[in-house]
Amino acid sequence: MTAPQETRTATMGLDKDSPTRVLTDYEIARALKELPSWRKREGSLVCAWAFPDTRDAVDFLALVAEAAEHQGHHPDVDWRASTIFLRTTSCDVGDEVTLRDVALASLLEFAASDSGAVAVPDRHQDVTLGIETQDPARLEDFWIGAMGYRKGRDGFLVDPEGRNPRIRFEDTATPRANRIHIEKFMSHSGLEALQEALQPHAGAGDRTHAPALSIYTDADGNRVGLNTEVSDEPPAFQ
Repeated sequence: MTAPQETRTATMGLDKDSPTRVLTDYEIARALKELPSWRKREGSLVCAWAFPDTRDAVDFLALVAEAAEHQGHHPDVDWRASTIFLRTTSCDVGDEVTLRDVALASLLEFAASDSGAVAVPDRHQDVTLGIETQDPARLEDFWIGAMGYRKGRDGFLVDPEGRNPRIRFEDTATPRANRIHIEKFMSHSGLEALQEALQPHAGAGDRTHAPALSIYTDADGNRVGLNTEVSDEPPAFQ
């Protein structure tokens, strides 16, 4: 698997001598052009692959372990029957995407293509708990203690194990009566189908910030925000 990784990294033209350098949005978007199974998601790269059966999925886990040892960088893995969910981020630089995350994703992309895997990025979803408040600092210690979380570089409270939903405080002078809401981070490819499913229950929703964010409200005023990556060309060079 070494040769494909070297080829892909050279093609991207990124600085191979700085594996822990945090990549810009432009560099990540350019790298993802060569990684069709992967998506950028909140300081990480994520993917999901479905396999013909459970045995094939288990066999692929061995390839993931081999690639991780080869790179000296280990992704978060969630095995569900015949589907493998993966996330790679660099925790030591503040949960950001670095060159070593791209290199690991490249190795796994190559391995998956030879394993009968089918990319199912729409199945990789993440949830953030949002809390409206006039004073985020007044609430942080409570939630850090209750959940055993830590404060991330972006200000969100995060599970050190990376398994449970993040918590985001929305600083507002006028909190709603229903202060807690859900933010669902999902693939853009699955957005239209979900919007159609919500239509009978919540109408068209608030699409003021579409296509990156759509907000829907249930009958009691509880909200869910659908956050997606936007499938456009890479942002301007930085």
